Amino acid sequence: ELPARHKIVDTKGKPSGRFTFTSLESGDHAICISVSSNSWFDSHKTKITLDMDFDDPTDHHDHHAEGVSDLVKRVHELNERVEDIQIEQNAQRERERDFRDQSELTNSRVIWWTISQTVVLGVVCFWQMHYFKNFFTAKKLV
Repeated sequence: ELPARHKIVDTKGKPSGRFTFTSLESGDHAICISVSSNSWFDSHKTKITLDMDFDDPTDHHDHHAEGVSDLVKRVHELNERVEDIQIEQNAQRERERDFRDQSELTNSRVIWWTISQTVVLGVVCFWQMHYFKNFFTAKKLV
């Protein structure tokens, strides 16, 4: 939005995919994101990743040009380091996603294993009660 709260882009996106926007105005912008749900207890998880690139289109300095000041060289070096950090962050996101998926799979298996053990315990308990009832009845202790 521009300072006058004028909407530049108002769009509804797909559940997954990419959206690219280039602002023609410089200055502060507000980004508003909302997730719509059909119910209060929606079980779908939402993950939003924002990758922003800030570039001045009027700045067309050649990286290896002679006469570039030390400050501009330092800015280029910092931009390269930022790009390296972004690559590392993306790799970390992938590792985190893989770990989360594996953890959720393990958690679901633990729950099913617990349910299975409880069912087996209930069946064994019922069988023992039935067996002992018949045993004590046959021995005429009851």
